[in-house]
Amino acid sequence: MSPTPRSKTILVVDDEPLVLSLTNSMLSRSGYDVVAADSGKAALRLFELWPDAEVDLALIDLIMPEMNGVQLAERIHELRPALPILFFSAYSDQEILRPIFARGLPYVAKPLSSVQLINRIREVLYGPKSESENA
Repeated sequence: MSPTPRSKTILVVDDEPLVLSLTNSMLSRSGYDVVAADSGKAALRLFELWPDAEVDLALIDLIMPEMNGVQLAERIHELRPALPILFFSAYSDQEILRPIFARGLPYVAKPLSSVQLINRIREVLYGPKSESENA
């Protein structure tokens, strides 16, 4: 008998407590394990305290005080080069989003539904669905 596969663990980083709580709920209801951090510093501290923690994806708010999402992603990739990162933001200003789009980094706009979020996470983790899967 093969072991039951573990659920995926997602690190969610957002400085807005309500957004952090709602995102945590959406992901938990969809079967993901969630680790929440309310700042970039808190997220980095998690990796320092638990270097062997199994995190499968980081969902990072783009605009946060002290350390923005791109800066946090760069620091995370120093510690975990292969960790997929998905950015999210309520800002629609093209200047703010330019670093994300210029690098072709995965992004999803807030507000978002749980279906949108889960679909985007699956794309980042497993690649886009083929046409036959969409049918």
